[in-house]
Amino acid sequence: MNKYIRHTVLFLFMIIALPIYASQPSIGIWSKYEQELINEIKYSNPFTQTELKVEFTRPDQTKLKIEGFYNGKNVWKFRIMPDQIGTWNYEAWFSDCSDKRISGSFVCTASDIPGLVAADQTNPVWFGFKGGKHQLIRSLHTGDRFFADNWPDSERKQFLDWLVENKYNTLSVASHLLNRNDENRGKGWNTPDLWNSEKQQPNPEEYTKMERILDELADRKIIVFPFAGFFGQKSNCPLDSANQALYVRYTISRLGAYWNTLYSVAGPEPLYRNVKQFTKEQVDKLGKMIADQNAQGHLLTVHNEKDQNPFVNSSWASYQCLQGPTTISTDTLYQGLMARRNLHQPVLAQEVLWYGNIYQQTYNDEQLRKNAFTIMMAGAALNFADNTGTSSTGFTGTLNLAERHQDKHEIIKKVWDFFESIPFYQLTPSRNLSDNGFSMAKEGETYLTYLPNGGEVSVNTNQGSYIGVWIKGSDTTIRFDIGLTNGKKLVPPSDNDWILYLQKSSR
Repeated sequence: MNKYIRHTVLFLFMIIALPIYASQPSIGIWSKYEQELINEIKYSNPFTQTELKVEFTRPDQTKLKIEGFYNGKNVWKFRIMPDQIGTWNYEAWFSDCSDKRISGSFVCTASDIPGLVAADQTNPVWFGFKGGKHQLIRSLHTGDRFFADNWPDSERKQFLDWLVENKYNTLSVASHLLNRNDENRGKGWNTPDLWNSEKQQPNPEEYTKMERILDELADRKIIVFPFAGFFGQKSNCPLDSANQALYVRYTISRLGAYWNTLYSVAGPEPLYRNVKQFTKEQVDKLGKMIADQNAQGHLLTVHNEKDQNPFVNSSWASYQCLQGPTTISTDTLYQGLMARRNLHQPVLAQEVLWYGNIYQQTYNDEQLRKNAFTIMMAGAALNFADNTGTSSTGFTGTLNLAERHQDKHEIIKKVWDFFESIPFYQLTPSRNLSDNGFSMAKEGETYLTYLPNGGEVSVNTNQGSYIGVWIKGSDTTIRFDIGLTNGKKLVPPSDNDWILYLQKSSR
């Protein structure tokens, strides 16, 4: 087909499509806005022979450029997650017919979506949302079957009902973007197979399967972390740089409009010495590749090997993902987390407190509680798991409610409930705020200190008086008022773990 005929076919489509856009549809802020285009040109490889380009003009007149995607047959789509209320305008064109464009507009209105998950805008130590809303991450790790179409929808619904009832708001999913095709992992579970290794191109119909479930998670206000990332170990993903770039570009063009998705380059442990999936230089290259395509600003990390974080200052990383320390020593846990994080980005304590995991400690109930408090005092978002062996066994693996250890989930939930009862997002952890335990503060205003083993404590407050209260770690409804104090030489009411909460007095 010569260039003139190709342009004519596309131009005829535009004339037909214009009345559709004239009605100015409305969409809630942070929702997924989507348009479908028909391109009658016959490509031998539509993934590489043309690109659908879209430029949006926001209500404040700033520009946003994204790419659309081929969805099979002659259908193309583009998606956006609008981040401003008001009228949005756009132009769309195919790269091989760039002089022929379609235009349209829509109105963005208020919605109940909290915003794109991001670093908290008050304090980037924590996760939050673009738009300013706060979020205490309550994360559960799941194994390899969650997205599988041979796991019945009815069972998935039962699990998600339980998840919401127990106030979890984040899922770590092992076989998410890619299937970890290994025994006792993803093998046997028909999770979406996004990359067609035979044709060396994406599988649009597999993305559609995944997106159906992502839509349900978004409706339930559940955030998703892809444990294995874009390039998972023992999974079907492209290996050469050209196809890696195609896969990244295509995936982001489809998932960029989801407010509830976190990004990860690779996992688990792409630098792990016994696997050596990638070198550090290769991870940095892939991270930059993803960041360059990340027009809508999703958070990006990589899953790190135990007790390591060589990417803590990588330019492409916008949050940190830590595995370990895994220990019953609260001091070792706290110091390890603080040493491997920075205070400019949020941290996901991904594989740090997984109950029943053979590669971690055997935690009793008291140790679970104390470790959960300690992780939170390091300003990290806790990802919990309920295993009976590996990361894909036990309740975490089967997602069968009969296999859960409900009492362990209750222990973690009570810790989260406490932090959510205070303005945690204002507080920044520091190793220099007290001479005992672990502290965080909005200095000069509020100080929170956790003493896992009790004992006297002096808090380095600014001058002035503070209203103090002791809160019992094992039951945070038990509280003892201290009255006015300068925070020095304070002793809790009894042994074991206590929380000291100091707030600036106006007197």
